[in-house]
Amino acid sequence: MDTDIDVIIIGAGPAGLFAAKTIAEQDIDFILIMKEEEPCQEKTCGGFIPSRCLDEFGIKIRHNYREIVGLRMKFPGLDIVRVDFDESIGVNTTRAQLGKTMHQMVPHYQKITRSGTKVSKVSVKNERVKVDVDSKEGKDSLTSKIVIDASGANPVCVRSSLVRERIPNSSMGYGVQYQLALEGSSQNVESVNDFYYGHEYSPGGYAWHFPRVNESVVGTGGIVERVRTDKKRVLEYLDNWIQNVEPISTELKDARIIKKEAAPMPLAGIVIPSYDNRILLAGDAAGHCSPISGEGIHYSMLAGKIAAQTAVESIRKNDQSSGFLERYEKRWKGEFGSDLKWGAWLQKRLTSSGSTGMGSTFLKSEKSQRVIAEMLVGMSSVRRAILSAAPSYIGSKMKR
Repeated sequence: MDTDIDVIIIGAGPAGLFAAKTIAEQDIDFILIMKEEEPCQEKTCGGFIPSRCLDEFGIKIRHNYREIVGLRMKFPGLDIVRVDFDESIGVNTTRAQLGKTMHQMVPHYQKITRSGTKVSKVSVKNERVKVDVDSKEGKDSLTSKIVIDASGANPVCVRSSLVRERIPNSSMGYGVQYQLALEGSSQNVESVNDFYYGHEYSPGGYAWHFPRVNESVVGTGGIVERVRTDKKRVLEYLDNWIQNVEPISTELKDARIIKKEAAPMPLAGIVIPSYDNRILLAGDAAGHCSPISGEGIHYSMLAGKIAAQTAVESIRKNDQSSGFLERYEKRWKGEFGSDLKWGAWLQKRLTSSGSTGMGSTFLKSEKSQRVIAEMLVGMSSVRRAILSAAPSYIGSKMKR
């Protein structure tokens, strides 16, 4: 049992890796635990990384990526809308490529990483946090002053009855995805990402298509509660979209399925609390995921950075109480809480048939279309998009 660690980070996704990078630049003893041998090897993800994320966090993807220059959007009751940009709005790549890139950004990353190790339980006892792990070497326990849990949508701390209850099925998303090899004419697929909203393409959610270098990912999903009660299986929506909906069906007619994936997505908006005595949740573990696009990479990196900064402060002040760690939640809510809050509000309206009037008015003008596109790729906040494009009476409510 190792009892001399200041901080344990659980999970090597964007939140955990950026937390590790941030702490490694300080004189703080920590360890990064990941269940994979390499970061993000098995992570299901569309793989779109917004340009603002690459720029803000100094991410340089050097291999296996495609620059994206536009979006196609389809909302209930409206025709397909295409919005093009003058320059790259981000890149599509694999999560394994992103994980490898970020892992190498962590100083002495090989020395501070414990790979192939699964955390089975976390418990808070006396002055320490105990972390039980299973690895090829067997069962073991580590202890630390504080834990940053970035272990995904079903975080180990929550499974260990810490911090909060699990996100309910009425707010948890579920997505299925195909990885497609681009062959024949499909190799000429354009560098645009697709977002199709509505029940024609998903069980009350949306479908997506993100082309990469020699492959594409296509997926669909919705809130777990709706997925379970829907008359159609999720894969039926996805197969129908690929085979029968233009222009997707033509563009991908020669593509070949090489892998089927599925994963939960926290689409609840703001989920609190995200901290407890000696515990911080970050990334998907804290619900840091856009309810509109499912994009969580930028939010996760930012949350990982804030969590690490807060953990460093707590070590130096020798205070890991929930009262001290409350500042973490205040900080991330100040940075991107508005996006999560209004994203949840907007998601319900963009996936509906227009009972609130949104379906017939929200995307009428080119200005509105562009603002929504900018929001989906992280160039604009959700609140700004709603205020710019929504009917005036909705805008007036938000200003109160």
